[in-house]
Amino acid sequence: MNDEWEPLNPEKDVVHFHQEPFENLPRTQIIFQLLKEIKRFWEKHHTSSGSRIFDEGFECYVLMPGKQWRTGKIRVRLEFCPDEVEIEVKQENNRLDINQKSSPLDDLRQQLNQGEN
Repeated sequence: MNDEWEPLNPEKDVVHFHQEPFENLPRTQIIFQLLKEIKRFWEKHHTSSGSRIFDEGFECYVLMPGKQWRTGKIRVRLEFCPDEVEIEVKQENNRLDINQKSSPLDDLRQQLNQGEN
């Protein structure tokens, strides 16, 4: 397994779980939908101020290796760690371009967005 985590785009990326992550939660959805459900679950089981961890964040101190303590805020975001590293190949002359402009998930995103309306 690869150890490189990639940030997910809440408006464009789609996730599909092998198993149902939460009760009554669809296994396939756009990331912003998943974040809303996680936030709703969090608010149900924690105080209302707890939802700040998903939005503006909480003030805190952070210590990282080789650095001094720093002040700032911390918040929850979703990241993805692929099992395999993606090979990026650019199209030159007659070579195949693996990195396509349109994604096979474009139709699925459109369907999921229409389901929201």
